[in-house]
Amino acid sequence: MNVPTHQPFGIFGQLNPPLALGLLRLSTEGRPSRDDAIALIHLAFDQGIRLLDTADSYCLDNSEFHYGETLAKQAIDLWHGPKEDIRVITKAGLVRPSGKWIPNGSPKHIRQSVDASLRELGSEQLFLLQLHAKDSRVPFEETLAVLAELQKTGKVLHLGLCNVGPSEVRQAARHFTVASLQCELSILARKSASDGMLLLSKELGIPFLAYRPLGGYAKVEKLEKNKVLVPLSKRHNATPFEVALAAVRSCGDNVIPLVGATKTTSLLSSIQATKLVLDISDRTALSIKYSFDADPDAAAAIQPPTKPSALASLLPDQGPSDSPEVVLLMGIQGAGKTELVQSYVDKGYARLNRDVIGGKVDDLNGHLEKLLAEGHKRVVLDNTYPTRVSRAGVIRIAHQAGVPVRCRFLQTSIEDARINVVLRTLDRYGKLLGPADMKELTKQDPNLPPPIALQRWHDSLERPEWDEGFSAIDSIAFVRRVPAEHTGKGLLLDVDGTLRTTLSGEIYPRHADDVMLLPNRRETLTRWIEDGYSLFFVSNQSGISSGKLSQADANGAFQRTIDLLGLPVQEVCYCPHPAFPVGCFCRKPMPGMAIYLSRKYKLDMAQLVMVGDMDSDAGFARSIGARYFDASVFFADSASGGA
Repeated sequence: MNVPTHQPFGIFGQLNPPLALGLLRLSTEGRPSRDDAIALIHLAFDQGIRLLDTADSYCLDNSEFHYGETLAKQAIDLWHGPKEDIRVITKAGLVRPSGKWIPNGSPKHIRQSVDASLRELGSEQLFLLQLHAKDSRVPFEETLAVLAELQKTGKVLHLGLCNVGPSEVRQAARHFTVASLQCELSILARKSASDGMLLLSKELGIPFLAYRPLGGYAKVEKLEKNKVLVPLSKRHNATPFEVALAAVRSCGDNVIPLVGATKTTSLLSSIQATKLVLDISDRTALSIKYSFDADPDAAAAIQPPTKPSALASLLPDQGPSDSPEVVLLMGIQGAGKTELVQSYVDKGYARLNRDVIGGKVDDLNGHLEKLLAEGHKRVVLDNTYPTRVSRAGVIRIAHQAGVPVRCRFLQTSIEDARINVVLRTLDRYGKLLGPADMKELTKQDPNLPPPIALQRWHDSLERPEWDEGFSAIDSIAFVRRVPAEHTGKGLLLDVDGTLRTTLSGEIYPRHADDVMLLPNRRETLTRWIEDGYSLFFVSNQSGISSGKLSQADANGAFQRTIDLLGLPVQEVCYCPHPAFPVGCFCRKPMPGMAIYLSRKYKLDMAQLVMVGDMDSDAGFARSIGARYFDASVFFADSASGGA
């Protein structure tokens, strides 16, 4: 992991006072006038504050995107002090449609937003860009990659993260040096302490920007009569708010409270709080009710304890045995853990699985502790375990009982896992399921994770490492067994933009009379049929779910397309579900339609060919390992049929 040189405030250098002024409340609903906001910012500068925290999305809505950045620039331009000392922290990754806060981590949006931020801040390079939030609709790896790209091209000097957990930080560190972390932290909200983010920032030696250090303006009044804060405030001749802020500041030398003051009195009070020193008796009184310590498993994931020297050794790549061991089977949902775990159960291992026992994965640790205490020295746990913290409890409890831990990592790709979930669905229900059906059936059938669950696992994966305390780490490759009778050759065809267009100029036909076949379709497809390929339509039709297209009209338009082709089409498959977010496995680029057709018509996956005109079509081909042709090339006059 890339780790910066250790300094309490890292890239920010020396700070006096150790505070950042956040511009959120000066830029959003209920904000003061621009003149009043600039006056407050100037007061902060005059009092020694040198960090301004803003974002492209600090505004009322998308119509005034980048308002917070223009406010920062204007305030700096109008100040008569040493402007070169001011550091602007900005963010990208959220948008404000109709005033809502919606994540957007797409590479296109991030690039456009950074270019606009540079323009609005009047800078050739952003000093610090932080990812504002993780977008569940975009693979995290794609977002991280574009951030690294922007740094390499010189548009950004330093990169940081907001509102994430330790696993995302470690994932980001594989792409770039994480220079800052920004999370909510106050005595009223301590999740970023308990989940290890605060501890991780210390371990990395980087600043931790604590936003809402007083709990946010909606909760700040709760501090005024707090039974712990009031006595301490009287002892220090301070306000309860100042004690609460000092408590956050005392969490570590690298902690920088990020205050969102809109009034002079609040700003001056926050500055005064940085001069308040809490001694050990103060911190003890606070910790009884308000602990800022990391949970044991979170702490162990960041600072693993030493593995007991008396543990028995384990041979590598060994299956069920007669020797004491706790076996942790990890892998993505649909990895194929069920068959492997059965071999352990058959050998007499006690099995712990959340889907069987119920509750959360962490709840299994209590069951493990009980089993080991009762003398069951061979236990197998088959859950997904993507992160260090999810595995830490198992290792800690096993070591306390003097039992070594073996990790068996099923290295099934997300593409294969998706296929496995589709096959499982077809086995149990005989058809592909829509988002609503999946959501309902998952309540009784937890082995049917939606696409987003697989993506989250994939994005959060931290590969097992020896320093976690394992006595053996076995990597198990996934091998798909292909039915011998699957020998057919299939040509999978997207429809709109690939085979047909519309007479009306619409993107897709709303009725059968609006269908027009594109040139050279019949001639080219005839050659492929002569070469032994069967034709199948695979189409996304989200217009049905949005109400723009009836199912009857969609079917009519497909039939009209077949009539115009005059060729045998074995089956028309289409996904009628919403385009975003993708909640089913039948919407391209998910592999559902191909797997369904392959099973029904005994097609050889190695002899599938996909033709389309969009990225989703190309992704669909990749997801099943099919050859892909863009329609413009495939149907060109020179295109030849067959393999």
